[in-house]
Amino acid sequence: MATFEEELNALLDRTKNISVPIMDFSLGGDVDSCIDPSEDWINDVEIFYDKYLKNHALGSRIETILFHRTSSAYTELVSCLRSISRDQDFINKMNGVSTVEVPKYKAKTLPEYDVFISHANKDKLSFVDELNESLKKLGVSIFYDKESLEWGDNWKERILDGTKKAEFAIIVISENFFDREWTEKELSEFLNRQDRNGQKLILPIVHNITNEDLRKKYPKVADIQAIDSKTYTCDQIALLFAKQLIKRLKTM
Repeated sequence: MATFEEELNALLDRTKNISVPIMDFSLGGDVDSCIDPSEDWINDVEIFYDKYLKNHALGSRIETILFHRTSSAYTELVSCLRSISRDQDFINKMNGVSTVEVPKYKAKTLPEYDVFISHANKDKLSFVDELNESLKKLGVSIFYDKESLEWGDNWKERILDGTKKAEFAIIVISENFFDREWTEKELSEFLNRQDRNGQKLILPIVHNITNEDLRKKYPKVADIQAIDSKTYTCDQIALLFAKQLIKRLKTM
């Protein structure tokens, strides 16, 4: 089943192949030639509106456009949907992600980062860069070495500091992750933190390996529920993470 955002993007993508409709035609012309794909598109927008948009700030505007169906209806609806596609708060709400207001007196006790992404450098291009972008779209605060380390930093100290200041750790475990000095060190830091605090910290993702491979290499991590990068898109993983973060904030 397509999500709200997928259905919205599909409607907008279709407009790339639809010309602005011309309502006038000469006498004696072929009426069928004036039937425009925009009419079908507007009908589908009405279904989409009825399903999702009645409570949006532009809902009443869209309802009026759909009711009157003037010659400018297609252009006006495209403009409305484009605006909605940029309304991240509404998109998050429709995707089941909500925001939590944190009292000021608690704000200082919150970690510096929502998540630390632990990974092998070889997995950046194939997976981790995209996952980082998906998390950023949701406003997640991320320690990602590619973006968090700055010129002149002592990178070892910065990474170790990051492992201490993140609420969660997404561990992307692949064959490239195995037996690397710093991936092993990061994993050890997070396992020790989780054991000390007795609170969920590690969120494992198996990437191009099996759960059995994970168990053979890291039996302690294998006891933690993992997800497979082949099963979920990066956007879906980001939403799953956001839900974990919201649950944590609600208990604080």
